Amino acid sequence: MGNIFEKAKIYLNKLDLFIRRITDYLQIIAAIWLVFVALTIAAEVAFRNFGLFLGADQIVQNSVPAIVFLQVPFAIVAGTMLRTTILFGFVKKRFRMSLNFLSYVIGFALFLGIAVGGWSDMIRGWEIKEYQGIGAVEFPVYIIRTVIIFSSLIVTLIYVNLASRALLGTDNTPLAQDPNEQVEPHL
Repeated sequence: MGNIFEKAKIYLNKLDLFIRRITDYLQIIAAIWLVFVALTIAAEVAFRNFGLFLGADQIVQNSVPAIVFLQVPFAIVAGTMLRTTILFGFVKKRFRMSLNFLSYVIGFALFLGIAVGGWSDMIRGWEIKEYQGIGAVEFPVYIIRTVIIFSSLIVTLIYVNLASRALLGTDNTPLAQDPNEQVEPHL
C-alpha cells in the first residue's frame, strides 16, 4: 500500500511541474495581451479627435475575460485565490485538509461546468467565425471562447491535482498545514 502512495506522489510531482509550466506560459500570454490592451487604449485616447483609431472598446471588452481566464490557473496554483481563514487557525490539520478537498471538488465542478457549458458555443463560433463589432473593428469572439474553455480545462486539472494531494495528506497550499509547521510548497 505504501508503494502505491509513493508512486502517486511521484506522479503528482511530475504533474505539478507540468502545471507550473503551463500556468507560467499562460501568465506570460496574459501579460503580453494586457500590454496590447493598454497600448490600444492609449492609441484610442491619443487619436480620438483625429478619427484615426476606432474600435478600442470592442478590443478591450472582449480581451478582459480572456486575460482573466488566462490568469486564474496561476492564481490557483500560487494559492492566492480569495479565501476566508477564520476557521483554519482553530481546527486540526485533518479538518483543514477536508475543507480544502471540498473546496477543490467545488472548484473542479464549477470550471468543468464552464468548459462543458461553453464547448458547443466555442465549436459553433469556430464554424461560423463569430465576430463582434460593426464597422471599423470586428473582434473574433471564437478565440476568446477558446481561451475560456482551455483555461477552464487547465483549472479542472489543477483542482484534480490539489484534491489528490488533499486526499494523500500532501496538500501544501497556504494554510493547509499546521500554521506552526514549516513546509515547502510542492510547486
